[in-house]
Amino acid sequence: MDVQKGSLRKRITLTIVTGISIMLLIYWIVSLVIVRKSIEDSLNKKLSLVRLLKTNIDVIIRDNINRLYDISLSGKVDLRDTDFGPEREAVKTAYRYSLFTDGVFLLDSSGNMLLRYPDNIHESALNVLSIEPINRTLSQGRPVVSNVYSLVGSGRKILFFLVPLKDKRGSLVGVAGGEIDPTNPLLKQELGLTDMGKDTFIDIVDSNGIVIASSAPSHTLTQCDRKQFFTDLISRRSERVTTCHHCHESSTTDEKVSMTLAFVPLEMAPWGISFQEPRSEAYAPAVKLMWIFGALGVLFIGTALLLTIGISRSIVDPLKDLTSGAERIAQGDLSHPVAARGSDEIGILAASFETMRRKLVESMESIWKHASHLEDRVRERTQQIRDGQKQAEVLLQKVITSQEDERKRIARGLHDATLQDLSAALMRIDICRMQPKEHISTAEIEKIRQIVLTAYEGVLGVIQNLRPTLLDDLGLSAAVKSLLDAHLGEKGIGYFMHTKGNVDARLRPTSAITLFRIIQEAIMNSARHAKAENIFILLHGEEHLLTVEIEDDGEGFSPDPQLQQASSEGKGRRGLGLLGMKERALLIGGNLEICSQRGIGTKIRVKVPLSQAEVLHA
Repeated sequence: MDVQKGSLRKRITLTIVTGISIMLLIYWIVSLVIVRKSIEDSLNKKLSLVRLLKTNIDVIIRDNINRLYDISLSGKVDLRDTDFGPEREAVKTAYRYSLFTDGVFLLDSSGNMLLRYPDNIHESALNVLSIEPINRTLSQGRPVVSNVYSLVGSGRKILFFLVPLKDKRGSLVGVAGGEIDPTNPLLKQELGLTDMGKDTFIDIVDSNGIVIASSAPSHTLTQCDRKQFFTDLISRRSERVTTCHHCHESSTTDEKVSMTLAFVPLEMAPWGISFQEPRSEAYAPAVKLMWIFGALGVLFIGTALLLTIGISRSIVDPLKDLTSGAERIAQGDLSHPVAARGSDEIGILAASFETMRRKLVESMESIWKHASHLEDRVRERTQQIRDGQKQAEVLLQKVITSQEDERKRIARGLHDATLQDLSAALMRIDICRMQPKEHISTAEIEKIRQIVLTAYEGVLGVIQNLRPTLLDDLGLSAAVKSLLDAHLGEKGIGYFMHTKGNVDARLRPTSAITLFRIIQEAIMNSARHAKAENIFILLHGEEHLLTVEIEDDGEGFSPDPQLQQASSEGKGRRGLGLLGMKERALLIGGNLEICSQRGIGTKIRVKVPLSQAEVLHA
């Protein structure tokens, strides 16, 4: 028996030592993974901060570009007359509500300076076509946000924001531009670049490696040694988290401090945002964590040695009672408790068996309770299915109502145009048949032919409205463009359409035709009722969302009373049209918002989430 106890003690000791060794190895691996994860999380937080700042700066740049676009959209700009009073007011307004610290100006299509504020003078003799960003805007006809540009002669550093000015026919007639002095403290304040500490800073760098603005004022207009590095990242629109050395041209010391760098390029300008922090500060939490893990490891080893000595003692004697109790539990006898002898590990194990026995008894009772609860959940789920069926019936009724409204519209179109033309043709044919000698002539036949041709074109228009062929052949963008030409171009209503992202390749046919009908209804409402002079449409395709915005400058209306009255009384053509648009958007899982006010205009925004199948298809 003593030999058996000695052998058992050796085996227990060997097993414990082996287990402790394995646990120490796992502990070391887990510690290493946690430390590395801590470093990675720290860097990702820096990248998230830069992304947040990038979003804010992109919004600021977009708002200031829109300020320049507002000059032409104000309706006050006519570069062909000699009265620059309205233009001066528009430029003055853009200057007051923008970042353009050095002024706002207007150029004609030849690069001649027409107007500049705050200089407030007429400088038609000055030609600035030699300035590269201005030349690029005039030649390409699109907005330009420049790098830091040095003016010839004065050597002054300037940032240009430039947008093309076009007339109602879309022809380029000039350029609206704004100038920003990078050294102006207002730029740093507006961009949200606050002081980050002695060695931590945020730089906004252009594609030539020049610092445009920085949380550290001494970095402004300095050249980074990583010029090609930043230039490559900005050109590829690539984010980066890495380590580098803090060094600028203006640095007064040759010492290179090891830094962590998070870089994100901007979308609205050829710039990027660089967040740099000393590596010692960035890795400080990870270093502290390593020391904590080391101390815990030493404590763990000491505790394991003490446990090994304690476990190797007085472990064999209580095993018989513990084994007997375990056998009873294995045979299903849960009525007798497991006796615990002592307070050592064997006693704890016996207490664990007793706890297990009690929990088994409790679990058997719990099974019956769960069975009863499951029946309640089945009943609840059945009721939910019934409610879902009722909702499906409501949606089906809405679909049927939409179809009936479409049939009424088609019937009304055929009755008002095509049927009247055919009736006129029949009347003329009857007259010719009753008095052939007096009325049958080439001119009369030509009149009848024109009436029939008009009826034919009307039927063709109805067919195209039922299912526009351009939607199937060329996609949603082309179909909407054709719709604008047909319903707005002939009526003299100006329109502007902009497509961003690959819209057509990301839509299923059902989603495309539904969006087309919504846009068609909105355009018809603006053309017939709003007395709009201009209509603007934006199609924006993102990764998982398609957004359509339709805005006019018409009379506007109060949308909520219109919708409530139409839904409660069942009348009001415009109210029914808006309800139909909302129902169509709901059928494809989208959301339609209407913003309107009398005397200001109407804006409709439709957001349609793209399903997984659509994303994979794109």
